[in-house]
Order: sequence, then C-alpha cells, then structure tokens
Amino acid sequence: MNARKIKITFCFFLFATIVFFSCRKVDSVSPIENTSVLGDGLVDVSWTFDKAHSNVNWEAKYLDWSAGMLTGRFNNFNFNPKFSFNESDLSKCSINAWVQLSSIDSGEPGRDAIGNCIRSYMGVTYLDSMKTITNPTSDSAWFRSTSFVRSGNGYVVFGNLRFNKYRSPSGFPDGTPIVKPAIMYLVYNGTMDFDTNGDQVTDRYRTSFSSTLKFKRSDFMDTKSKVQWVPVPKLSDQTGNITAAGNTTYGVWTTNVADEMSFNFNAQFYKNH
Repeated sequence: MNARKIKITFCFFLFATIVFFSCRKVDSVSPIENTSVLGDGLVDVSWTFDKAHSNVNWEAKYLDWSAGMLTGRFNNFNFNPKFSFNESDLSKCSINAWVQLSSIDSGEPGRDAIGNCIRSYMGVTYLDSMKTITNPTSDSAWFRSTSFVRSGNGYVVFGNLRFNKYRSPSGFPDGTPIVKPAIMYLVYNGTMDFDTNGDQVTDRYRTSFSSTLKFKRSDFMDTKSKVQWVPVPKLSDQTGNITAAGNTTYGVWTTNVADEMSFNFNAQFYKNH
C-alpha cells in the first residue's frame, strides 16, 4: 500500500471515530427532587414509625425438596420500645421488633382462612378451644438486639429471637418461650428531606432501613408437638365471642414448608421540622 492510500485510510478511520463518539448517546440520570441530608444517620424516639409505608415479608421453600418459594407477609407488626439507630455510635442502636404470627398472609384463601393450615407453619394452632381471637402476647415473634457491627455496606445485628413456645411433655413447663441467639442483617438506606405539601419547602425528614433475618423453625419450635391445624370453627366461635380473648397458642411442628425461613423487614420513619 503506497503512502497516499495509507493517508486516505487513516483519514477515513479518524473521521469515522469522530462521528461515532460525537453521535453516541450520553446516558443521564434525572436529578432527585428531594435533598439528601448530610451527616450521620440518626433515628431516636422523636421519629415516628411510618407503618403504612413499611412491611414484613416472609419466604420459605414450599417443601424441603422443592426449589419453589412460598411467600407472604405479616399484617400486624411494630417496635416496642421504639427503634433507635445512631450511625456514629452503634452502642446506641436498638431493635425490639415483633410480628403477630397469626396475622400471617400468603395471599391464598385456601391456606389463609381461619382454621386452615397457614398458621400451623408458624406454630400458632389453637389448642384450648375452637375460638379465633388470639392473644397477641402469646403468638408474637420477637427479635431483640444486643449489639451492632458494621459489615460491608450494612450492619450485622446480634440479638435473640423468640419465635414460639414449648408444649408439654417437652421437658419444659407448658408455654415456656423458646428464645435463642439470632443474627439480623440491616441496611441503612439513607435520609432525605421532603416537601410533603407541595409548597416548595422541605418540611419532613424520611429515612428507611431494610433487614433480613434467616432462621430454622426447628430451632425455635417444639418439634415434638404432633397437634396440627384445627377445622374451621363455628360462626358462634368467631370474632366477638368474649371467652375467646384468653386463647393461648403453642409451638406446632409441621414440615409443610421447609425448615429454613426468612423474615424481610422494610421500615420507614419520618420526622417533621
């Protein structure tokens, strides 16, 4: 190839390169309308738990041998005492979270209706009567933190989980809570300053957290219990019957779902200013 052809070829590739880069679309991200709040994350008792924009979801394999997942949510959950988070001083962080196990919801009426099997997965079969009003203190699972440790982009939260209770003749007094160490993984999603009424003035801080708690049900339930779920109760035994208010619930072991279960908590909080 002579020098003239080399120059022509070079100029062609140079022109093509310039056209390619000048015409290439530049990706852009629309700016977020709300303003990030600088500084350490801090949520104390002055913040309000925004339950309407929070949720607790659960998942487990449908059976131990199945790859398919059974999923759902709990409709009743909260913190008591209030959630506390201090990114600059982890010793001031505290999680005392609970879910009412009988509020489990899989979105399938055939499982979820009163007297059907979904509550048996959680070990909240009613043993003393056919009533349907439950005592929240007897069928609530609790996670209480003991310490926080930074890990990657989030936090490892060490604590204790109370999921269910022993039944006689387990060797423990009937109704003894089963409490064992558990680990929660928590991610702080940041804090933003919002304009809540459209007047172009930011007036409310919002912050959110995501967490995952995995555990084996067999570690927190009485696996010797053989009682399964009860039939659908009579209408006269359902909501409104005062004598049902004292019902207690106990650990009832079933393998209808896999042993390992995951609770996923997405919590939002807000504070006006």
